[in-house]
Amino acid sequence: MLNMNTAKWDSIHILFLLVIVMLLTVLAWITAKLCKLKQKNTQLTLYSKQTSLPNKNFLLQIIEKNPNRYPVENMTLLYIDVDHFKSINELKGFDFSDLLLSGISERLVALTKPKGQVFHIGQDEFLVLFTNTTHRGIGEIMATNILAGFKDSFEIAENTIYLNLSIGIVEHGSSNMDIPQMISAGEAAMYRAKQTGKGRYVVFNQSLFQAIKNETLIQNHLRQAIEQDEFEVYYQPQLDLAFDRIDGFEALLRWTNKELGSIPPNQFIKVAETTHLIVPLGNWVLRKACAFLKKLETMGYGPLNMSINVSVVQLMQADFVSTVQETLEFLELAPEHLELEITESMLMETLHLVLPKLEQLKEYGVRIALDDFGTGYSSLSYLSQMPISTLKLDKSFTDKIGTNQEGLIESILYLCKRLDLSTVAEGVEKNYQLSYLKKQECQKMQGFLFSKPLPEQGIIDLLKSAPT
Repeated sequence: MLNMNTAKWDSIHILFLLVIVMLLTVLAWITAKLCKLKQKNTQLTLYSKQTSLPNKNFLLQIIEKNPNRYPVENMTLLYIDVDHFKSINELKGFDFSDLLLSGISERLVALTKPKGQVFHIGQDEFLVLFTNTTHRGIGEIMATNILAGFKDSFEIAENTIYLNLSIGIVEHGSSNMDIPQMISAGEAAMYRAKQTGKGRYVVFNQSLFQAIKNETLIQNHLRQAIEQDEFEVYYQPQLDLAFDRIDGFEALLRWTNKELGSIPPNQFIKVAETTHLIVPLGNWVLRKACAFLKKLETMGYGPLNMSINVSVVQLMQADFVSTVQETLEFLELAPEHLELEITESMLMETLHLVLPKLEQLKEYGVRIALDDFGTGYSSLSYLSQMPISTLKLDKSFTDKIGTNQEGLIESILYLCKRLDLSTVAEGVEKNYQLSYLKKQECQKMQGFLFSKPLPEQGIIDLLKSAPT
């Protein structure tokens, strides 16, 4: 009987030990899983999922924990944005974009090592931090090196991709900025690089800081300007040089604010584009200008044409083409009397993205004008590849009339004839310029020599006294 009880207790002890071992095993497994989960959460919190580079949280943490290793007074920071990355993402998809981001990060690391540390702080935004920089100018040297290094293409999934970068540089110097302030300053400088043409760098300074304050002030007033009816469209006549009569007009936006007074377009248009307020504003101008053209038509003036400037932000909208079509159909305007002007620099940078919409508009009957031609971006060989109807010679070309640089103007006008493009000379202010343009068979002109931009009533009064 004793032996049986002893055997029974031994079995219970063994079973109890097995349960303990199993519990300890499960506990160890749970602990390991929790550690991995914590490690994964830390990875997600401190590192970029797409590039595995440290992110902004990582940057702020290491500087907070190691102030002696990262003395802020000796830092140089580069804030980098990949131009038009959002458009690539929309066209190619997230998987392709992730592969491209990986390639971008690897190139940035290679171009900035060993002194620079690269951080991925947003979808297409990176920071490069240089510590212990003992002399000013290192930021510009490294930015130049990075821009040069991105001239080479990326080969992603059998696609060849060329990229431009916009870079903001902040050198701590004698200012008293902390790291978050330096990051904000770098972002501001980067946006200034975008506004001034992309594919370049801008160094942050106090004048830029003041300019940003002014733009912020404009932005705050801009949001209410449409509702408060502060905008007005002026129209500059375009003269048909073969018949010496008004052929049409360019619609030009004017803004007068009660507090800020008259604000030039070159100050508020860029702000409107950055904030995407250009979309409702551009649609308003489209409706207003087309309605005025219809009004002139019903008054018996015509046929006349209307040229309206269009921003790349508007062109990127999915409903832009339908908005133009619906406006014309509602007003019962023939599409061939509307001309949309696109700046040369904008078209060169986004041609592959906006080309389908431009072709669709041209097929519908709307004319497309290349504005500010000759500002240094495009090649003459591109003209035959673009769906444009009109080429506008920039005022800088008109100003060369009467100098030894007229040969280039003659070549451009001759090429336009061969390509069956209409030509409009801007900024004509002198009689000898007008005579030269007529001699070279430029088709139209606009400028103060004939008329400055006028409000609606001014145009009506001009048409009453001028042949059309």
